Amino acid sequence: MPELPEVEVVRCFLESHIVGKKILKVFTVNEKLRYKIPSSLNLSLKNLIITKILRRGKYLILLFKSSKFSLLIHLGMTGYFRLIDELKERKHDHLIFFLEKKILIFNDIRKFGFVKIYFDQEIFNSPHLINMGVEPLSKKFNLNYFNSFKKRTVDLKGLLMNQSFIAGLGNIYCSEILHDAKISPLRKTNTLNNSEILGIIKSTKKILKRSISFGGTTIKNFIVSEEKIGYFKNKLKVYSRDKKKCLRCLKGIVIKKIKQSGRSTFFCERCQK
Repeated sequence: MPELPEVEVVRCFLESHIVGKKILKVFTVNEKLRYKIPSSLNLSLKNLIITKILRRGKYLILLFKSSKFSLLIHLGMTGYFRLIDELKERKHDHLIFFLEKKILIFNDIRKFGFVKIYFDQEIFNSPHLINMGVEPLSKKFNLNYFNSFKKRTVDLKGLLMNQSFIAGLGNIYCSEILHDAKISPLRKTNTLNNSEILGIIKSTKKILKRSISFGGTTIKNFIVSEEKIGYFKNKLKVYSRDKKKCLRCLKGIVIKKIKQSGRSTFFCERCQK
């Protein structure tokens, strides 16, 4: 599933190509996504001008000029947009946005993504966003904030995966962040000292920014848009590298793969304590 960097890369792509454009028409090809595409979508969005595209965690938010509506989008496991000049439909296309001189299509093979329409600011109080934690790249993700959760006796990786603690992290980046910070994913949060917490915060911002600069991570089928993929996969130090040598230790120590809460975790037992 696309995590924060991948969604941010998509946001930047859309922002540079469709902000300021008018939606002439919205056509639903296949209404079956995680939630049924609302039948009122075309009527609600027709003739609206896209003014801003935001990201909150793993969600995209589209805002419009002088409108009471806003759009919430989740890419799910395989969702992506493609921007074209002439209409050429493909299998698994779900939505077609006819814009001024451009056509934007949302495609989702596995149908775990969704598109929902809300009344203006109500979108931020939706069940998807209202309980979301801080953005990891914001100044709010700091020592004081982390310490307010420190007393919990949960595994550190579990805390980082908790969207009500921090928004947008998943399996890939939790493993990479903790390896960069030299902290074991098995550590209990209440055993961390301030120096270790500051290291985790620093590594979080560093890894996420670096991934965004490389276009995100393409593990299976994430693409930014048509024919654009993320190259951070080539920079991964531990994720999906089980039984391979740790790139930091280089002493025959191999990356270990374990299960935590049913999810795969990758780490080095030697350099992550």
